[in-house]
Amino acid sequence: MEMVLAFLGFLACLISLGYGLYHLVRYVLKKEKRFSKKLFWPLLIGGLVLLFTGAGLSEPDAAAANAEKKYSALHAEYKSLTKEHEALEKEYKSVSSEAKKLKNNTEDQDKLKQLEKENSELKKTQKSLQAEIKALQENQKKLKEDTKTVKAENETLHQDKTKLEKQLKEAKSQTASSHEDTGNSSSNTYKSDEATTADTAEGCNIKGSKNGIYHTPGSTYYDRTTDPAEMFCSVEEAEAAGYRAPKR
Repeated sequence: MEMVLAFLGFLACLISLGYGLYHLVRYVLKKEKRFSKKLFWPLLIGGLVLLFTGAGLSEPDAAAANAEKKYSALHAEYKSLTKEHEALEKEYKSVSSEAKKLKNNTEDQDKLKQLEKENSELKKTQKSLQAEIKALQENQKKLKEDTKTVKAENETLHQDKTKLEKQLKEAKSQTASSHEDTGNSSSNTYKSDEATTADTAEGCNIKGSKNGIYHTPGSTYYDRTTDPAEMFCSVEEAEAAGYRAPKR
């Protein structure tokens, strides 16, 4: 309906304008004045009124149509955006799951690095323990050798001890016998001294020293020889016993 009114108004305006132009041309060419204002102005004004009325009534419909088109376009865009949002949510979920996996992988890598460090430290401690075990084994071997040497030394010391005990017993027995011999020799010496003094008193005054030299009375070493080994009565007797005369 709005379009019909607008069309009728547009047609009336065209007729009025055509009527005015026609009479204007005739007036210019033939100088005729047959222009009817009662016909021109009502057609023009009525056509304009109908045109604007139809246009005014058709504008809301056009706006509504445009709005509906915009709404449909916006609705379609909303649907597409909704789909894109859903797709983005799916991508976000997948990305978040991948991020979690990556975090777990990084944590696993950190744990792996820590385990590798602990493994290297354990290897170092193992090497040090092996070196200590080798040193202990060497010390054990040395201790075994030292034990063997100590046992051998103990055996030798035991043997030496037994030998020393035997020697001590022999020395004790010899000491006892020497004491007896000393007693006998002292008695014999006392007797020989008595005989020497007797010989000296009788005139046997030649002294025989322990060096195998005889000294006559008046010689250089006669008075110095206080402990003669033997006394002789004559020089011939001393020489016969193996003594010699002093050199001076």
